[in-house]
Amino acid sequence: MNRRQAITKACLLLRRQGKEESLARFLLMYMLDETQQLFSNSLSEKLSKENEEKYFSLIEKHIKEDVPLSHLVGFEYFYNRKFKVTKDVLSPRMETEELIYKVVEYVKATKKNNLKILDLCTGSGIIAITLKKELDQFSIDVVASDISQEAIKVAKENAQFHDATIKFIQSDIFDNIDDKFDVIVSNPPYIDRKDKVTMQDNVLKYDPHLALFAEEEGMYFYRKIIEQANNYLNDNGVIFFEIGYDQKEKIIKLADLNGYSAEVYKDINGRDRMAFLERK
Repeated sequence: MNRRQAITKACLLLRRQGKEESLARFLLMYMLDETQQLFSNSLSEKLSKENEEKYFSLIEKHIKEDVPLSHLVGFEYFYNRKFKVTKDVLSPRMETEELIYKVVEYVKATKKNNLKILDLCTGSGIIAITLKKELDQFSIDVVASDISQEAIKVAKENAQFHDATIKFIQSDIFDNIDDKFDVIVSNPPYIDRKDKVTMQDNVLKYDPHLALFAEEEGMYFYRKIIEQANNYLNDNGVIFFEIGYDQKEKIIKLADLNGYSAEVYKDINGRDRMAFLERK
């Protein structure tokens, strides 16, 4: 069986179970660890018996247990880079790439060197590592923290894999942070616990709830960060958040109460997704 035939068969199996067929192609590409171009040019190549058996066992696992792609292969791509994913970290989302775009755009516009960036609730380290790689010409220093020691371990592995020099700190928000920064960026837990009933099983089963849910209708971490940020920002320091699609008015009000102005940007799907805060 060649690769194209394997994908066709997998699509049929997925279709019969009402599953998303695009997973068939991406799963095989990820499993073989090939670039999209190389994979596309090699669809007529024969699959080894070992890889064929592995591929269809993963397809079956996805059908029976609803295991997401990143957990089937143990990694996900973010900003065209490969990141390790485990049960202890949130799988990277496309929306978070748009948060990175905004931070990179801001730093490039300032044209300042030696900026210090703090990534709170770093998880797998995707934000910290991507910023370090994308902005390396500015000689930036990046610190990343998370309350989870298991998440910090994964983030350190990802940083080492990408040769990104980042200081990782286990910390509940600012508890173990003792420096000041020009930019604070965070994609914290922001889902209201009452929304649990509307979420897909493959998210609830495989993403850590510690990284998903927050008290105060999802606003707990935003409140804590905004209330304390003044002590950890340099003059003219700014904050970038990823936010929930329905949290625009709440984040603007919270910023205003603490002496910040907030601007909210929409993602590619037209949903409010990123917030930029600066002192009034």
